[in-house]
Amino acid sequence: MKTLSDIHRYAHAIYDIASDQKEIEVIEEDFKNLKEVIDYNNDLQKFIKNPTFQYGVIDSVINELAKKLQFSKTFLNFLKVLNKNRRFFFVEKIIKIFFEYLAQKKGLLSATLKLSHPISDQEKKNIQDKLVSALNKKISVTYEVDQSLILGSVLKIGSTLIDTSIKNKLTNLMRV
Repeated sequence: MKTLSDIHRYAHAIYDIASDQKEIEVIEEDFKNLKEVIDYNNDLQKFIKNPTFQYGVIDSVINELAKKLQFSKTFLNFLKVLNKNRRFFFVEKIIKIFFEYLAQKKGLLSATLKLSHPISDQEKKNIQDKLVSALNKKISVTYEVDQSLILGSVLKIGSTLIDTSIKNKLTNLMRV
């Protein structure tokens, strides 16, 4: 079993390649598009998390995603390397680490906001603006959908965690 450090290695490798080829913005957009599709497609989430699919099947899915989302050649090759190395099931974690690393390189404060449901781009912008105003710092927010929260959200900024989810409240009630 590969460790978290291996996931970091893949995320840093694609960043370094993108940086060398002056494609950071392109790769960032490719990651955003892939993340959005994964977040809203339960079948794709299950597919990715299942490491038992054969190389050819995963390669076909990667090619179809690349065609529909118009991935750059560099990003497509990166996904194919993950598949070749039988590490495609790490892609969601690699996406997360890539964005954290990218934010660090840009000098941004990194935050993750897990919501029980999808929100619009305008709502994302409003949240981003409010966080920038409240913290008085540039901030990069990664949005995730986690239906197990039932209702509410979980905001993580650095080591600070603010959990207003119903799931957390129910868990706390069960402990009493």
